[in-house]
Amino acid sequence: MNIAQDTTAAGPGAPAGWDFGDCAYGLEPLLLPDPLGEEDDIPEPRALTGLDVQRLCPGLLSGPVVAPGAAVPDGALDGNAQHYWFRWITGHQVAFLLWRLLGQRLRGAEESSGAERADALEAMTAYVNGYCAMLLYTSSCPRAVYEDLIRPSMFLQHPGFSGTWAPDFAAVRPLLRGRGGSRWAAEPDGERLRQAIAVHHAIHSGIAARLVPGGRSLLQAATRAEVRSSRMLGTLYDNYFLTLRRPQTQEETVAQLLRRLEAVATDVAANGLYPASEDEDLPAELCDKNVVAYGHDLLTTLSCLVKHATGLDAATLDVQLQSV
Repeated sequence: MNIAQDTTAAGPGAPAGWDFGDCAYGLEPLLLPDPLGEEDDIPEPRALTGLDVQRLCPGLLSGPVVAPGAAVPDGALDGNAQHYWFRWITGHQVAFLLWRLLGQRLRGAEESSGAERADALEAMTAYVNGYCAMLLYTSSCPRAVYEDLIRPSMFLQHPGFSGTWAPDFAAVRPLLRGRGGSRWAAEPDGERLRQAIAVHHAIHSGIAARLVPGGRSLLQAATRAEVRSSRMLGTLYDNYFLTLRRPQTQEETVAQLLRRLEAVATDVAANGLYPASEDEDLPAELCDKNVVAYGHDLLTTLSCLVKHATGLDAATLDVQLQSV
Protein backbone atom coordinates (compact mmCIF):
# COMPACT_ATOMS: atom_id res chain seq x y z
CA MET A 1 0.00 0.00 0.00
CA ASN A 2 1.05 3.63 -0.51
CA ILE A 3 1.14 5.29 2.90
CA ALA A 4 2.00 8.73 1.50
CA GLN A 5 -1.07 8.70 -0.70
CA ASP A 6 -3.34 7.33 2.03
CA THR A 7 -2.31 9.91 4.62
CA THR A 8 -3.14 12.81 2.34
CA ALA A 9 -6.56 11.43 1.49
CA ALA A 10 -9.66 12.41 3.41
CA GLY A 11 -9.60 11.01 6.91
CA PRO A 12 -12.05 8.41 8.17
CA GLY A 13 -15.49 9.55 9.14
CA ALA A 14 -16.42 9.42 12.81
CA PRO A 15 -18.79 6.63 13.83
CA ALA A 16 -21.94 7.51 15.74
CA GLY A 17 -21.20 8.45 19.32
CA TRP A 18 -17.56 9.41 18.71
CA ASP A 19 -16.27 11.82 21.37
CA PHE A 20 -12.50 11.43 21.63
CA GLY A 21 -9.63 13.51 20.32
CA ASP A 22 -9.99 16.64 18.24
CA CYS A 23 -11.21 14.75 15.16
CA ALA A 24 -12.32 11.30 14.09
CA TYR A 25 -9.71 8.85 15.36
CA GLY A 26 -7.70 11.68 16.85
CA LEU A 27 -5.39 11.16 19.81
CA GLU A 28 -5.35 12.44 23.38
CA PRO A 29 -2.36 12.62 25.72
CA LEU A 30 -2.33 10.21 28.63
CA LEU A 31 -1.45 11.49 32.11
CA LEU A 32 0.05 8.90 34.44
CA PRO A 33 1.83 9.02 37.81
CA ASP A 34 5.38 7.73 38.01
CA PRO A 35 5.55 3.96 37.50
CA LEU A 36 4.49 1.81 40.44
CA GLY A 37 7.50 0.99 42.62
CA GLU A 38 8.00 -1.69 45.25
CA GLU A 39 7.92 0.87 48.06
CA ASP A 40 4.93 2.81 46.79
CA ASP A 41 1.65 2.68 48.66
CA ILE A 42 -1.19 1.22 46.66
CA PRO A 43 -4.80 2.40 46.98
CA GLU A 44 -7.19 0.17 48.85
CA PRO A 45 -9.76 -1.50 46.58
CA ARG A 46 -12.91 0.59 46.81
CA ALA A 47 -15.81 1.71 44.69
CA LEU A 48 -15.02 4.91 42.80
CA THR A 49 -18.50 6.35 43.26
CA GLY A 50 -17.41 9.81 42.16
CA LEU A 51 -16.78 8.70 38.59
CA ASP A 52 -19.41 9.75 36.05
CA VAL A 53 -19.59 6.50 34.09
CA GLN A 54 -22.57 7.81 32.12
CA ARG A 55 -20.38 10.56 30.69
CA LEU A 56 -17.18 8.53 30.27
CA CYS A 57 -18.38 5.34 28.60
CA PRO A 58 -22.14 5.28 27.93
CA GLY A 59 -22.01 3.28 24.72
CA LEU A 60 -19.71 0.57 26.03
CA LEU A 61 -22.16 -0.54 28.70
CA SER A 62 -25.52 0.36 27.20
CA GLY A 63 -24.96 0.00 23.46
CA PRO A 64 -25.22 -3.17 21.40
CA VAL A 65 -22.30 -5.55 21.58
CA VAL A 66 -21.42 -6.27 17.96
CA ALA A 67 -19.14 -9.13 16.98
CA PRO A 68 -16.00 -7.62 15.40
CA GLY A 69 -16.30 -7.79 11.63
CA ALA A 70 -20.08 -8.26 11.60
CA ALA A 71 -22.03 -6.07 9.16
CA VAL A 72 -18.96 -3.98 8.37
CA PRO A 73 -18.73 -2.52 4.84
CA ASP A 74 -15.94 -3.90 2.69
CA GLY A 75 -12.94 -1.63 2.76
CA ALA A 76 -14.01 0.23 5.93
CA LEU A 77 -10.48 -0.01 7.30
CA ASP A 78 -8.41 -0.69 4.22
CA GLY A 79 -5.41 1.56 3.73
CA ASN A 80 -6.43 4.10 6.37
CA ALA A 81 -3.19 5.02 8.08
CA GLN A 82 -4.82 7.52 10.47
CA HIS A 83 -7.22 4.88 11.72
CA TYR A 84 -4.48 2.35 12.44
CA TRP A 85 -2.27 5.00 13.99
CA PHE A 86 -5.12 5.74 16.41
CA ARG A 87 -5.34 2.05 17.27
CA TRP A 88 -1.58 1.76 17.73
CA ILE A 89 -1.22 4.74 20.09
CA THR A 90 -4.51 4.56 21.99
CA GLY A 91 -4.39 0.79 22.38
CA HIS A 92 -0.95 1.07 23.95
CA GLN A 93 -2.19 3.80 26.28
CA VAL A 94 -4.95 1.45 27.44
CA ALA A 95 -2.31 -1.23 28.04
CA PHE A 96 -0.29 1.15 30.25
CA LEU A 97 -3.38 1.88 32.35
CA LEU A 98 -4.17 -1.83 32.65
CA TRP A 99 -0.61 -2.63 33.70
CA ARG A 100 -0.87 -0.06 36.48
CA LEU A 101 -4.18 -1.47 37.76
CA LEU A 102 -2.85 -5.01 37.39
CA GLY A 103 0.24 -4.12 39.41
CA GLN A 104 -1.91 -2.68 42.18
CA ARG A 105 -4.07 -5.79 42.44
CA LEU A 106 -1.02 -8.05 42.18
CA ARG A 107 0.36 -6.41 45.30
CA GLY A 108 -3.03 -6.88 46.95
CA ALA A 109 -3.12 -10.59 46.06
CA GLU A 110 0.33 -11.09 47.55
CA GLU A 111 -0.66 -9.43 50.81
CA SER A 112 -4.14 -10.93 51.31
CA SER A 113 -5.97 -14.22 51.60
CA GLY A 114 -9.46 -15.69 51.38
CA ALA A 115 -12.16 -13.58 49.76
CA GLU A 116 -9.87 -10.55 49.36
CA ARG A 117 -7.33 -12.59 47.42
CA ALA A 118 -10.06 -14.18 45.28
CA ASP A 119 -11.36 -10.71 44.43
CA ALA A 120 -7.85 -9.53 43.54
CA LEU A 121 -7.23 -12.58 41.33
CA GLU A 122 -10.54 -12.08 39.54
CA ALA A 123 -9.64 -8.44 38.80
CA MET A 124 -6.15 -9.44 37.68
CA THR A 125 -7.62 -11.94 35.24
CA ALA A 126 -9.90 -9.23 33.82
CA TYR A 127 -6.92 -6.91 33.35
CA VAL A 128 -4.85 -9.61 31.62
CA ASN A 129 -7.85 -10.37 29.39
CA GLY A 130 -8.08 -6.67 28.61
CA TYR A 131 -4.40 -6.57 27.74
CA CYS A 132 -4.89 -9.54 25.40
CA ALA A 133 -7.68 -7.60 23.71
CA MET A 134 -5.41 -4.57 23.31
CA LEU A 135 -2.67 -6.71 21.77
CA LEU A 136 -5.15 -7.83 19.11
CA TYR A 137 -6.48 -4.29 18.67
CA THR A 138 -3.13 -2.54 18.27
CA SER A 139 -1.87 -5.23 15.86
CA SER A 140 -5.01 -5.30 13.69
CA CYS A 141 -3.36 -3.34 10.88
CA PRO A 142 -2.33 -5.02 7.62
CA ARG A 143 1.33 -5.98 7.54
CA ALA A 144 1.99 -3.26 4.94
CA VAL A 145 0.82 -0.57 7.38
CA TYR A 146 3.09 -1.95 10.08
CA GLU A 147 6.08 -2.15 7.74
CA ASP A 148 5.55 1.23 6.02
CA LEU A 149 4.22 3.37 8.87
CA ILE A 150 4.45 1.95 12.38
CA ARG A 151 7.86 0.26 12.44
CA PRO A 152 9.59 3.23 10.72
CA SER A 153 7.99 5.65 13.20
CA MET A 154 9.49 3.69 16.10
CA PHE A 155 12.86 3.59 14.35
CA LEU A 156 12.80 7.38 13.99
CA GLN A 157 12.18 7.70 17.74
CA HIS A 158 15.19 5.45 18.39
CA PRO A 159 16.91 2.84 16.17
CA GLY A 160 16.63 0.27 18.97
CA PHE A 161 13.10 1.20 20.11
CA SER A 162 11.74 -1.59 22.31
CA GLY A 163 8.67 -2.49 24.31
CA THR A 164 11.03 -3.49 27.12
CA TRP A 165 11.45 0.25 27.80
CA ALA A 166 7.81 0.66 28.86
CA PRO A 167 8.04 2.16 32.36
CA ASP A 168 4.79 0.67 33.70
CA PHE A 169 5.57 -2.86 32.53
CA ALA A 170 8.24 -3.47 35.18
CA ALA A 171 5.67 -3.96 37.95
CA VAL A 172 3.92 -6.78 36.08
CA ARG A 173 6.76 -8.24 34.01
CA PRO A 174 7.32 -11.33 36.23
CA LEU A 175 3.60 -12.13 36.23
CA LEU A 176 3.10 -11.75 32.48
CA ARG A 177 6.34 -13.58 31.73
CA GLY A 178 4.93 -16.60 33.59
CA ARG A 179 6.99 -16.31 36.76
CA GLY A 180 4.26 -15.34 39.18
CA GLY A 181 0.81 -16.69 38.39
CA SER A 182 1.53 -20.32 39.21
CA ARG A 183 1.63 -19.67 42.96
CA TRP A 184 -2.17 -19.39 42.96
CA ALA A 185 -2.88 -22.14 40.42
CA ALA A 186 -4.52 -24.36 43.05
CA GLU A 187 -7.22 -21.72 43.56
CA PRO A 188 -9.99 -21.46 40.92
CA ASP A 189 -9.40 -17.76 40.35
CA GLY A 190 -5.67 -18.38 40.20
CA GLU A 191 -6.08 -21.05 37.55
CA ARG A 192 -8.19 -18.70 35.42
CA LEU A 193 -5.43 -16.11 35.74
CA ARG A 194 -2.83 -18.66 34.65
CA GLN A 195 -4.92 -19.53 31.59
CA ALA A 196 -5.29 -15.86 30.66
CA ILE A 197 -1.52 -15.40 30.89
CA ALA A 198 -1.03 -18.45 28.65
CA VAL A 199 -3.33 -16.90 26.02
CA HIS A 200 -1.36 -13.66 26.32
CA HIS A 201 1.81 -15.55 25.44
CA ALA A 202 0.14 -17.13 22.40
CA ILE A 203 -1.18 -13.78 21.16
CA HIS A 204 2.17 -12.06 21.65
CA SER A 205 3.99 -14.80 19.73
CA GLY A 206 1.37 -14.81 16.98
CA ILE A 207 1.55 -11.05 16.48
CA ALA A 208 5.33 -11.17 16.22
CA ALA A 209 5.08 -13.93 13.61
CA ARG A 210 2.43 -12.02 11.63
CA LEU A 211 3.91 -8.52 11.62
CA VAL A 212 7.63 -9.27 11.89
CA PRO A 213 8.02 -12.52 9.93
CA GLY A 214 11.81 -12.04 9.90
CA GLY A 215 11.72 -12.35 13.67
CA ARG A 216 14.08 -9.43 14.44
CA SER A 217 12.80 -6.55 16.53
CA LEU A 218 14.29 -3.08 16.18
CA LEU A 219 16.28 -3.68 19.34
CA GLN A 220 17.68 -6.94 17.99
CA ALA A 221 18.48 -5.36 14.63
CA ALA A 222 20.11 -2.23 16.10
CA THR A 223 23.88 -2.08 15.63
CA ARG A 224 24.36 0.41 18.43
CA ALA A 225 22.40 2.01 21.27
CA GLU A 226 22.97 5.75 21.56
CA VAL A 227 21.03 6.11 24.80
CA ARG A 228 21.84 3.90 27.79
CA SER A 229 19.98 5.58 30.68
CA SER A 230 16.89 3.54 31.58
CA ARG A 231 15.15 6.73 32.66
CA MET A 232 15.87 8.34 29.29
CA LEU A 233 14.66 5.24 27.44
CA GLY A 234 11.45 5.28 29.45
CA THR A 235 10.94 8.95 28.62
CA LEU A 236 11.48 8.27 24.92
CA TYR A 237 8.93 5.46 25.12
CA ASP A 238 6.38 7.64 26.94
CA ASN A 239 6.93 10.48 24.50
CA TYR A 240 6.23 8.25 21.49
CA PHE A 241 2.91 7.12 22.99
CA LEU A 242 1.85 10.66 24.07
CA THR A 243 2.20 9.79 27.76
CA LEU A 244 3.08 12.45 30.32
CA ARG A 245 4.05 11.84 33.95
CA ARG A 246 2.47 13.83 36.74
CA PRO A 247 0.55 12.95 39.94
CA GLN A 248 -2.92 11.54 39.34
CA THR A 249 -5.56 10.25 41.72
CA GLN A 250 -6.99 6.78 41.26
CA GLU A 251 -10.21 8.35 39.99
CA GLU A 252 -8.34 10.42 37.41
CA THR A 253 -6.39 7.39 36.25
CA VAL A 254 -9.48 5.19 35.89
CA ALA A 255 -11.42 7.99 34.18
CA GLN A 256 -8.78 8.08 31.46
CA LEU A 257 -9.11 4.32 31.04
CA LEU A 258 -12.90 4.48 30.68
CA ARG A 259 -12.68 7.28 28.14
CA ARG A 260 -10.31 5.23 25.99
CA LEU A 261 -12.33 2.04 26.36
CA GLU A 262 -15.35 3.92 25.03
CA ALA A 263 -13.40 5.15 22.01
CA VAL A 264 -12.01 1.68 21.27
CA ALA A 265 -15.43 0.07 21.64
CA THR A 266 -17.05 2.66 19.37
CA ASP A 267 -14.37 2.02 16.75
CA VAL A 268 -14.66 -1.78 16.86
CA ALA A 269 -18.47 -1.76 16.85
CA ALA A 270 -18.44 0.45 13.75
CA ASN A 271 -15.50 -1.01 11.86
CA GLY A 272 -14.78 -4.49 13.14
CA LEU A 273 -11.40 -5.67 14.34
CA TYR A 274 -9.77 -6.53 11.02
CA PRO A 275 -10.18 -5.18 7.47
CA ALA A 276 -12.95 -7.04 5.67
CA SER A 277 -10.70 -7.58 2.65
CA GLU A 278 -7.66 -8.69 4.61
CA ASP A 279 -6.72 -12.09 3.22
CA GLU A 280 -3.62 -13.58 4.76
CA ASP A 281 -2.62 -16.81 6.40
CA LEU A 282 -2.52 -16.15 10.12
CA PRO A 283 0.13 -17.79 12.29
CA ALA A 284 -1.03 -20.88 14.15
CA GLU A 285 -1.05 -19.00 17.47
CA LEU A 286 -3.66 -16.53 16.21
CA CYS A 287 -5.84 -19.36 14.91
CA ASP A 288 -6.05 -21.05 18.30
CA LYS A 289 -9.67 -21.22 19.46
CA ASN A 290 -8.89 -19.39 22.71
CA VAL A 291 -7.26 -16.52 20.85
CA VAL A 292 -10.05 -16.36 18.27
CA ALA A 293 -12.54 -16.15 21.14
CA TYR A 294 -10.82 -13.01 22.43
CA GLY A 295 -11.35 -11.35 19.06
CA HIS A 296 -15.03 -12.27 18.93
CA ASP A 297 -15.64 -11.23 22.54
CA LEU A 298 -13.47 -8.10 22.50
CA LEU A 299 -16.27 -5.68 23.37
CA THR A 300 -17.52 -7.90 26.18
CA THR A 301 -13.97 -8.05 27.54
CA LEU A 302 -13.77 -4.25 27.54
CA SER A 303 -17.14 -3.98 29.31
CA CYS A 304 -15.89 -6.27 32.05
CA LEU A 305 -12.97 -3.92 32.69
CA VAL A 306 -15.34 -1.13 33.70
CA LYS A 307 -16.67 -3.14 36.64
CA HIS A 308 -13.24 -4.04 37.98
CA ALA A 309 -11.57 -0.69 37.36
CA THR A 310 -14.34 1.31 39.04
CA GLY A 311 -15.22 -1.21 41.75
CA LEU A 312 -18.88 -0.46 41.06
CA ASP A 313 -21.38 -3.30 41.11
CA ALA A 314 -23.80 -3.96 38.29
CA ALA A 315 -26.72 -2.31 40.09
CA THR A 316 -24.82 0.93 40.63
CA LEU A 317 -23.64 0.99 37.02
CA ASP A 318 -27.21 0.41 35.84
CA VAL A 319 -28.42 3.39 37.90
CA GLN A 320 -25.74 5.64 36.37
CA LEU A 321 -26.64 4.51 32.86
CA GLN A 322 -30.44 4.69 33.10
CA SER A 323 -30.62 8.11 31.46
CA VAL A 324 -28.30 7.28 28.56
